[in-house]
Amino acid sequence: MTARRFFRITLRSIGLLLAAASLLIVLGWAIGWIASDRWIWTQWLSWMPSLVLVAAGILLVVAWPLAFGRRGWPGGLALILIGPMIFLGQNWRPARVPHDSSVGITITHWTLGSVLSNEDSYANALLDTGSELNIIEGGRKIRWTRTIKDWLGAEHTSPSTGIFSVITRLPMSRLQHLIWADGIHVAKLDVHGPGFVDRPLRILLVDLPSDPGRSRWEIAAQCRHLLDQKDCGEFDLVIGDFNMPSDSRALGTLFPGYESGWRQSGEGWGPTYPREWPLARIDHVLTGPMVAVKRLRTFDPGLGRHCLQTMTIIPKPEKSSDR
Repeated sequence: MTARRFFRITLRSIGLLLAAASLLIVLGWAIGWIASDRWIWTQWLSWMPSLVLVAAGILLVVAWPLAFGRRGWPGGLALILIGPMIFLGQNWRPARVPHDSSVGITITHWTLGSVLSNEDSYANALLDTGSELNIIEGGRKIRWTRTIKDWLGAEHTSPSTGIFSVITRLPMSRLQHLIWADGIHVAKLDVHGPGFVDRPLRILLVDLPSDPGRSRWEIAAQCRHLLDQKDCGEFDLVIGDFNMPSDSRALGTLFPGYESGWRQSGEGWGPTYPREWPLARIDHVLTGPMVAVKRLRTFDPGLGRHCLQTMTIIPKPEKSSDR
């Protein structure tokens, strides 16, 4: 075998390997997109962002000429363009001009986990949002900072269930932990405020396990089972860290009839995790038939592992007379 022939065979082999890698990336992403997190093995595939198609496209552009002697840039370029377009379409919404003048409660939700230092910095970042109702998951020490105490005033306190803490000057009629089992935490919060004077805004707070080795489908089934055993009553809104992306099939089974607040009124960049390079929206807002979300936005507070989200919750116009 001549050196030239050996070189051609080597390049062809490399091209075939790169083409196979490109095909596997596209196939894995497609299976994850179709099957979502129905099974544990597809769950891992479903977490692949569509940006992986860019890598597949680059591999294809390089591989095709090596393997087949023809330019592979059309197919590769298509993947390079399609990947970011899908990712952008899933995660970005243009700013909207609000036409609804209905008043509502402004809410900030922030998943913090453990906060071991700089509690005042977290407190300042939280209050800088200007919301009337602040809900945090973890980070209980923030409630005890001078910043929070001064904002609340002597007549208000900041209650906590151990997982969920509520910082607000609005009147609350209920904060009760309903479920604390196997990493699944659910609490119920009833709060009065603008638009919800006579009848409170009823919020279900949810925190689900983050362990990537646990099946999201099984977690959702277990959560539904635990909720069925509890008298949760009616609730208008579900907020929390679900540790499931927006297109999760398991997420869609948790609260049938509730709509994604992000799809209703999201603005700007939607992903909440990881904060430095947010790629997935795992903190969700779900609305029931009695309320609507106005201007749901995600912000990088410069602290913590998650972005925070702010929103205004209003009663639906046709339902406001019932409030």
